[in-house]
Amino acid sequence: MRTFTIKSILAAMFVVAGVATAGHATAQNQTQQSGLTPEHFAQLDRDGSGGVSKAEYEQFMRDSYTKMDANGDKRLTKNETANVLTSEQFDSVDVNKDGVVTEEEFMAQVSRDFDRYDYDKDGVLTQ
Repeated sequence: MRTFTIKSILAAMFVVAGVATAGHATAQNQTQQSGLTPEHFAQLDRDGSGGVSKAEYEQFMRDSYTKMDANGDKRLTKNETANVLTSEQFDSVDVNKDGVVTEEEFMAQVSRDFDRYDYDKDGVLTQ
């Protein structure tokens, strides 16, 4: 069972990406569909369309993966993700249980999370 959500992983990714955060947002100022603060949502909505396409979301997450990969070996270890993922979250993304998260494993989870929160299945998360 996957125990993390797009909200928790994105909050962590914003830290990795260097996007300023003011702590955990309350339910009132989170976007209805994705659970993100309006500020985080605006960072993801790169084209300013008012929605976050799967491509925008995936690009942000791919960039975040690269930033987490401190040694550039294209494999994330628990040490590299310790400030972002709990051990349980890491283990759930590490599908083949080899102790590292490849970009393929990471992006597969990213895709599943996006699809989970795209309630109307139009390929766009909206506020």
